[in-house]
Amino acid sequence: MDNAGKMVKVAYKGFFDDGAVFIDQTEQPIEFPCLDGWMPPAFIETVRDMEVGETRRVHVGANEAYEERTDERVMEVERAKIPASVKLVVGEMVNLEDPTGQTYPARLVELTDAKAVFDMNHEAIAKALNFEMTLLDVCELPHR
Repeated sequence: MDNAGKMVKVAYKGFFDDGAVFIDQTEQPIEFPCLDGWMPPAFIETVRDMEVGETRRVHVGANEAYEERTDERVMEVERAKIPASVKLVVGEMVNLEDPTGQTYPARLVELTDAKAVFDMNHEAIAKALNFEMTLLDVCELPHR
């Protein structure tokens, strides 16, 4: 079957080589066009020739994964600007909020009396990944 250029619905779980799960979309499947650029290339290549109901595992090397880590996603905040009531623990995830109210998950990577450093790069960036995916549905893309 050739699913290239079609809309696919996939339930999947992503995990690192050590077995730790970084995403679980088995209860909330995603739909996307089976086209290059929408997911890591190995993910698209695998889904491209799957049959509905089929489950496969795929390994994605660190150099093929989502994107590269960038310094632009690391933010330094003056400690004085953080309310004393906010408990910060290095290594823990927090939600940072921008002026519009949009929240962004970030990991606290450094904490001193003067500053807190947050890393908003996704934990899966630049790491080898494994996916177990089940193709749930395939349909034609809507024409415009």
